[in-house]
Amino acid sequence: MEAVTKSYESSRRSTRIRAQIPVRITSLDPAVELSEHCHTVVVNTQGCGVRLSRQLEAGVAVRLDELPTGQIVTAQVANCVPLGSDGKYWLVGLAMDQTGNIWGIHPAPADWGSEPKAMAAAASAAVTANLPAKKNEWPFSQFSRRGEFHPGRK
Repeated sequence: MEAVTKSYESSRRSTRIRAQIPVRITSLDPAVELSEHCHTVVVNTQGCGVRLSRQLEAGVAVRLDELPTGQIVTAQVANCVPLGSDGKYWLVGLAMDQTGNIWGIHPAPADWGSEPKAMAAAASAAVTANLPAKKNEWPFSQFSRRGEFHPGRK
């Protein structure tokens, strides 16, 4: 029997792109006051990482607007880690409720349009179940010249 290994890249639903795109993030949770203009750090069709001036708990519902495409989308906080040791900025991972190229990236990677939206939406709901176990470590912060960098792999 031949052993089949599944690579991290093959399990990814869409390619991540480093991009600094201006957006406004507004909390939809009445207990969390937030409406902040910020920039993305990394984007894909399922979500993004944004730099905020405050920490948000996983699961908080937010709205993204003032996007380049004019769309308004909702998302859930999937991850939040401090940037640096001064607590001034936070890298917040957002999992969008509806997927797609809301960023206006053209040309988009080939895999950005290949997944049916209904299946992608169901998959993005499972994002919080697959969060890394390590605290205060953003899992998508290392890149190489060829794209993402995955420590421990060749």
